Amino acid sequence: MKNSSTILVVDDEQAVTTLLVEVLKKAGYQVNAANDGFKAIAACKVRTPDVIVLDLHMPLMGGMEVYNRLKSEEKTSGIPIIFMAARDKTLPTFNNDEASNEDIVFKPIEANEILSRVKSVLKEKALREELKKKEAQLRELTLTDSLTELRTTRYLDEFMQIGIRQAKRYSVPLSIVIMELDLADDLLKTSGKAAFDQVISQVALIITKQMRESDIVVRTGQSEFTIVLTCTTREGAIEVAERLRTKMGATHFVVGSGAKIVTCSLGICQYAKHMDDEGKLMMSHARAAVSHAHNSGGNMTLMAE
Repeated sequence: MKNSSTILVVDDEQAVTTLLVEVLKKAGYQVNAANDGFKAIAACKVRTPDVIVLDLHMPLMGGMEVYNRLKSEEKTSGIPIIFMAARDKTLPTFNNDEASNEDIVFKPIEANEILSRVKSVLKEKALREELKKKEAQLRELTLTDSLTELRTTRYLDEFMQIGIRQAKRYSVPLSIVIMELDLADDLLKTSGKAAFDQVISQVALIITKQMRESDIVVRTGQSEFTIVLTCTTREGAIEVAERLRTKMGATHFVVGSGAKIVTCSLGICQYAKHMDDEGKLMMSHARAAVSHAHNSGGNMTLMAE
């Protein structure tokens, strides 16, 4: 069975590269191999692979240095990487949100495991590329919130339909996080509209700095923001929401000539097959979670069940 996807296998152990090349070729993939980090980077410049299977523990240039160099170049920064590692060696600490220890397979490599990982990574890559194309088509519909320069609810409505279709088609998770300031009405009354808008602009900046390129951030209310997290499980969404909540609570917002601590409550909902195709139920559940968080004292993240 012919497959147009190209896999680059990088390992200094000849036995490992020979095994993986054979397994992947039998599965129909086009496969290239490199036995050190320098050759891997050179190969990527000649032809960009769809996926790289990369050994972390190589002499001269280790897997993490290869990873960092690829991420620093625009042409190669988006290549998905599956790391290989020995169980008895120290694993690196990943600082980039795009990689984690969950992306590591341990030696000796099982054929079924590597094929499953490659298939999963390619499916997610295809989804991201299709969403990128759809996003370009939606650009004409994009209206910008004049205060925050974020996307608007019109864009969100269109994107949710596309995201849900892709979630169903590719069986990948889709989550939303709705974040709303605690005691926003009180802040508006005590500080005034100009100072309130100052805070909203600062909040929008905090959110956008925390998000990945594939995530969508929309201002959906006076003090409400909705974040669509593509290819993100409930655990991943909780991590994002908690990171935002913590960052908000640790920030001294400029309010007029002074500074103020502003907290927020967040509600999370993950798409499930029984939900509608427009995302209305997801939004309703997430807002209900936010409301419950407000009523429970605020400054908390709740998962809609």
